Amino acid sequence: MSVLCLLLSLLTLSEAEPQVGTKEVDFLKLRTQGFEAYAENRYSEAAALFTKAIDNFWWRRRVNTMCIEQCIKDRTLVDEVQTISVYLSTSTCVETCCQGKLGSPVLIPDSHIELIFRKNQYYDVIQACWHYSRNYTGNIEAAETFLLYNPDNVGMFNRLQDLYKMFTVDSRVLPRREPHYHTQYRRGVEAYKEEQWGPCVYYLDSAIENFIRSTNLCRAQCTYQYDKTPSKHKVSTFVSAAVEIVENTGQCRSQCYEDMELRPFTNSPYLASILEYLQFCQYSLGSIQEAADTAVSYTLLHKRNPTINENVEVFTTQYGVPANERQDIVDFLNNYKVDTALLEKSDSPQKSEEEMLFSTSTSYGARGFLSDKECKSLIYLAKEISIENDGYDSYKDKDSSPYNTHEKFRGIVLSKAIKLLEEGDIEAEEVQLYLSVVQAAKAHLEKKFKLLKPLYFDFIHLVQRSAIDGVENNSEYSHPIHADNCYIQPDGSCNKSPPAFIQRDWSAIVYLNSPEEGGEFVITDKTLTVTESVKPTCGDIVGFSADTYHGVKAVRKGDRYAIALWFTHDISKAEDMFLLQRKIGQAKDKTKAHLTKDEL
Repeated sequence: MSVLCLLLSLLTLSEAEPQVGTKEVDFLKLRTQGFEAYAENRYSEAAALFTKAIDNFWWRRRVNTMCIEQCIKDRTLVDEVQTISVYLSTSTCVETCCQGKLGSPVLIPDSHIELIFRKNQYYDVIQACWHYSRNYTGNIEAAETFLLYNPDNVGMFNRLQDLYKMFTVDSRVLPRREPHYHTQYRRGVEAYKEEQWGPCVYYLDSAIENFIRSTNLCRAQCTYQYDKTPSKHKVSTFVSAAVEIVENTGQCRSQCYEDMELRPFTNSPYLASILEYLQFCQYSLGSIQEAADTAVSYTLLHKRNPTINENVEVFTTQYGVPANERQDIVDFLNNYKVDTALLEKSDSPQKSEEEMLFSTSTSYGARGFLSDKECKSLIYLAKEISIENDGYDSYKDKDSSPYNTHEKFRGIVLSKAIKLLEEGDIEAEEVQLYLSVVQAAKAHLEKKFKLLKPLYFDFIHLVQRSAIDGVENNSEYSHPIHADNCYIQPDGSCNKSPPAFIQRDWSAIVYLNSPEEGGEFVITDKTLTVTESVKPTCGDIVGFSADTYHGVKAVRKGDRYAIALWFTHDISKAEDMFLLQRKIGQAKDKTKAHLTKDEL
């Protein structure tokens, strides 16, 4: 068997999809068509389109990985210079291979959408489609598949338990896209329960081998397929290019280890669980030496298990065999240490081009996120299209801000801006900048807090707060102290229940100017004592958990322009940024169609 065939077999999932294994099928278009069908209540069609999109994505990812394996061998990244050299020397080879096999030099232009596909999170939508279509088997299968790749999602876990209670199912419905190593793990555990020690050892040994191979293939892909999220800071030097690749490689490889952990609600690593079952099956089969090696290897991953520690002692003292660490486990951990070092190197303070204003585990402020030109363009857009008290329907006919009668409030949400674009009222470049900035802000937040679960946009608002001329503003706050997903109580606690926006997990604000007087952003503790205060300037960004107590000081003179962003980890609550980007692209194409050759 050739190397490429072997790699393809390793990446093949439990269900073949030859009908989508062609470069003519575009999973991004299928995804868009799926959302459109869902919006029009064509649920069965939407489920089929999303399923086909997922199948095509995984076919493309397998081919993409094979191209990378052809051109680059997985190397230990020692320093920036070596990394950039490796990357530059192989990028042309990989792009050429992917262009020929996939019709594109890269797998997907948006790493955020790629992560959603990798985590099979669109099965959340598929599950909803089958629910509305009353396809109960498909409903359960989609829930099982989503939960397999997102094991700590409590909402889906509870939903799945309810589905099994509601409908009569002969046996557990298996996930549709079960990785090969997980299938072997499941069969090994089944053999363990039936005391079939030979098959148990066979399946679990195979599970370890394929688990490590799958991890290494993902790590190899990260060497080339690093994060392409738009960033303000462009690579301008050899050293900065090296730093960027090291940073993104470390973050990507960190996600590889997260992706492999498919066991829900447990602190025991997946690999440790396989070893725990395996050492018992080996012992029961009479393979004492192998059992001792497996048991001591388990302790490298999970030291505090008294049962395993006792087993190691029994094997070495009573049976008199040495306990040798398995080489495959040692190599796996060595790779993990290298990747951890890469991630730590990406956090080195000397590489940052931004000035940090403050930083805690749940909040931060930074200066230099946007340029003066970008700030001015967005302020111009706000002045051009913002709406009085936008987002506050009960105040739309009022002359003052919802929170301060001495101020005016105007705003425009991104979706409304795109609607104005479609109607020809504004230029595509203006809205594209709006979209690009909020996408970059999301990436900034994810990187700063090292979020392994992706963020989705819950609400996006370009806002303007203005002091009313000739009116003395004697209020302390423009927006009083509050939290974004709960209601602050008199005792200092926060009630997280509807009608609060309980789906919100993180928030961010990008500032576009500095008011002449007032307008400071503040964070407080539970006693409402101010702990952080930022006088905003163009390009500042603050990010914080949605339960952070914060507010805005009164704008006493001038205007305060900003983009307010709220994020959720719940994809079902998310605004579809891909559809918004598609609408901008369609508007650009429409504009070009009316231009002469000379104008173009």
